[in-house]
Amino acid sequence: CRSEADWLIGINGTRAMTAFNSQDGGFYLTTVGRVQTPTLTLVVEREEAIRKFVSRPYFEVHAEFDVEAGQYPGRWFDPAFKKSDDDSEARAERLWDRSSAEAIERACQGQQAQVTEETKPSSQSAPMLFDLTSLQREGNARFGFSAKATLSLAQALYERHKVLTYPRTDSRALPEDYLETVRDTLGILRDESSERLSAITGGSGGNPIGPHAGKILNNDWIKPNKRIFNDAKISDHFAIIPTGKLPPAKLDEGAAKIYNLVLRRFLAIFYPHAEFEITKRITRVGEDAFKTDGKVLIVPGYLEVYGRKPGIAAEADELVAAEDGETAQTAEVEVKENLVGDR
Repeated sequence: CRSEADWLIGINGTRAMTAFNSQDGGFYLTTVGRVQTPTLTLVVEREEAIRKFVSRPYFEVHAEFDVEAGQYPGRWFDPAFKKSDDDSEARAERLWDRSSAEAIERACQGQQAQVTEETKPSSQSAPMLFDLTSLQREGNARFGFSAKATLSLAQALYERHKVLTYPRTDSRALPEDYLETVRDTLGILRDESSERLSAITGGSGGNPIGPHAGKILNNDWIKPNKRIFNDAKISDHFAIIPTGKLPPAKLDEGAAKIYNLVLRRFLAIFYPHAEFEITKRITRVGEDAFKTDGKVLIVPGYLEVYGRKPGIAAEADELVAAEDGETAQTAEVEVKENLVGDR
């Protein structure tokens, strides 16, 4: 079919277009192709649209609402909006007239609102144990450490302090016969109650390591699990985890941060999944509606290791908990101006 299309469209089309463009004299080769011609059409149409594009301002109304669990944002939208071919830039949340946006702002400022929610359950498992690459990425994302700096710190924790396993590994699993070793390590962490470990791992702020290690052991969460214990996913060395030795009383800040990353990841992987509700929240202030999309943490699961609590928003895509039908208070309303096509 492809070969015949090349002949029917390509050869015949090229002959026809060349003849058409050469009818007034001369020879003007005009190629046509089964793929070439529609692709060029897309490029030309897009370029034409870019050249004809005229940026124009639009307005959005953003608000902050207070409920019993805390505060969350919302953006005004038109529930009756329907997409139209007349204006490809129209959106349910866009207003083209500043006076209309300011009228909504005045009408909603300081008013009570009614919350309605549509939710569906979702779960999230703990991330896998660290190999060197994932540890370097995490060190850079959280602390701005270069890959070289993270490796140097992890190597020092392995060689000098003996508190981490070999860091130059590309494996993220443990040997299948490592269950008892893991239990022994967690037992040491559970029984360690000195201020030294709390200071190094951030436990002095109310999230100590010992209770988490104890909870894993008490609930017998260390069981054969191919996601954690898998000989097939191990090359020369297994994942980076804490050893049974505790860090020294004085550990420099960078090393303490890397040790804490590895230690909490090691604890988290044995915890159950975190449970969320994917939430579409509509907040109505009189006749105006504001939409908020996000997720609400219901059961912290492994996130408990990181100090998370249910109903509290800690990430950009998370919301504080609210009950369906709960009354909210409009804390703040603001009109924001943007431009269509503004990058």
